[in-house]
Amino acid sequence: MFDNPYILIIGISLLVILSYLYNAIAAKTKIPSVLLLLFTGMGFTAIYGQMGYQLPETKPGLQFLGIVGVILIVLEGSLELEIRRDKIRLILKSFFSALVILMVSAFYIAGGIQLVYSEFTFHICLVNAIPLAVISSAIAIPSVKQMEEDKKEFIVYESIFSDILGILFFNIVVSNETFQKESIFWLGADFLIIVSVSVIFTALILLFINKTTLNIKFFLMLAVLIMLYAFGKLVHLSSLLLILFFGLFLNNIRLVRNEKLNTYIDMGKLRLGIDRFRLITNESAFLIRTFFFFIFGCSVSFALLYDFRIAITGSIIVGILYGIRYLYLRFLAKRNLYPELFIAPRGLITILLFYAIPEKYSIGLISEGVLFFVILVTSIIMMFGLMKSTEKIPDMEIYVGKDKVDKING
Repeated sequence: MFDNPYILIIGISLLVILSYLYNAIAAKTKIPSVLLLLFTGMGFTAIYGQMGYQLPETKPGLQFLGIVGVILIVLEGSLELEIRRDKIRLILKSFFSALVILMVSAFYIAGGIQLVYSEFTFHICLVNAIPLAVISSAIAIPSVKQMEEDKKEFIVYESIFSDILGILFFNIVVSNETFQKESIFWLGADFLIIVSVSVIFTALILLFINKTTLNIKFFLMLAVLIMLYAFGKLVHLSSLLLILFFGLFLNNIRLVRNEKLNTYIDMGKLRLGIDRFRLITNESAFLIRTFFFFIFGCSVSFALLYDFRIAITGSIIVGILYGIRYLYLRFLAKRNLYPELFIAPRGLITILLFYAIPEKYSIGLISEGVLFFVILVTSIIMMFGLMKSTEKIPDMEIYVGKDKVDKING
């Protein structure tokens, strides 16, 4: 069927058009466009199969799109974040929210898996549990664009930190069956190397944007950035931090007040270049996200939705995820629960880490069906949370002993 290149071109074009329509629908109805893309992929596979055709293996394509998608989505999010003194508290809150919820969720899910599969070590169970504990910035960030600023920034920071910490945690657990003192040393060295490379690379990019007369430059920058990420992964560095720092440096260049720097760089031209780079990044992230979730939908069967065992396992995992999130936001972070409690979708990073589980640990503890169920249900919960957030919600009140604390606004 797709031997004809014109049919393939028409199909790809229709998918991109559909994705734009899904984004418009999402803005009006709060139904995540990702869900619509997943079901489009599932429907396409069903129709394709009825016509007597069979799709090729999708895993390699998903891994490639997933890696590029993570880079672009984290870059997209970091290019939206402004660092100001009045936001330090918000950044720290979102960081600890991502860290604590990720760690506790992963350990509780791993403990639950070991209760059922007692023949496996806790380490193996933890490797399989971590992907499910990571919040997806690929779904969360596009879904909160119309929220009020404080809540939107909390979700953006938290989901990006969850992605980065999730990948870092996953790599540490996979590489170390027992955690040793040397691991702490390498974590510190990893962080310093990434920050240094980020500063150097950002400086070179700023000079490049300012000095080059070429019209074609932004995809060149993306190519170099993706190449650096890949090199970092090959030598086991936390390359996603490079993407985060690069985006933050680029978007907050105004904080650098240096007379000598101004003689080398035209700040007006630089800001214009950064705005164009942000636009290119947003469009590219949209395109990758479209193909990734459509192809993942193609790899999943409607039959999984009727599997009782998958529904039970997935429901328990979702219950653990939101139970821990509720307790943390309610009693430790002391944030308003609406809509932050509900915006914790699983998606691109979860799928990417699931496929990255080494063969010796990939023993069927978490199936692709459970993965799809958790992604589906958490996206639906997020949808209802966003719908709820559009209604007027009274300020929360809590009591500590006899003292009343009013209006906890985060």
